[in-house]
Amino acid sequence: MPNVKSIKKTMTEKLPPEIVSKFNFPKSQGNQPEEVLSLIDQIDKYLTKDQCMSIMEEQGCCKSGQGAEAHREFGLKYKDKTVQERIDLFDDLNTNHKAPCRLNDDGTLSVYWGFEEEGSYKCVCRLISRFQKNNPDPVIISKTFCGCCGGHIRHNYQNSLGVKLRLKDVVSSPISSNGKHHCELLYEIIK
Repeated sequence: MPNVKSIKKTMTEKLPPEIVSKFNFPKSQGNQPEEVLSLIDQIDKYLTKDQCMSIMEEQGCCKSGQGAEAHREFGLKYKDKTVQERIDLFDDLNTNHKAPCRLNDDGTLSVYWGFEEEGSYKCVCRLISRFQKNNPDPVIISKTFCGCCGGHIRHNYQNSLGVKLRLKDVVSSPISSNGKHHCELLYEIIK
């Protein structure tokens, strides 16, 4: 789950000080939905799309624990396989921290995440669930926020697929489309 402190730390590591100084960081530095979403609005305002993705791909929850360990074990077990062969074997990946993916003709990787409920796609993020519980009216949230889930997937899929990934784009998400689209995250595969 994203938090202000982690995002701020990544920004100070990756961005020039004159850009970071433009931001009004919330005092709590925690993961209150309103504070994180306010920071995401500033990120969209002051940063380029590439900078947004670069900051958010460093975020993400569940980078340790059983799900992460399952991805590491899978990657070691199939280290002699190609990326496509590993994707074809994803049914053997013993974790619910996996999402369908496909290797695109241009060499990028598309990952699809989310679930459908009552004819609408739902966000998998607990922070968004908390926010929506307290705000029953539909709210469109920037796709930049979804880069955090992109960071979760990036971390785990680098281990399971045995390649380096760079988050290029959040193509679609339930929170930016009012539930009309699932998450689609697009990664560059770095050899």
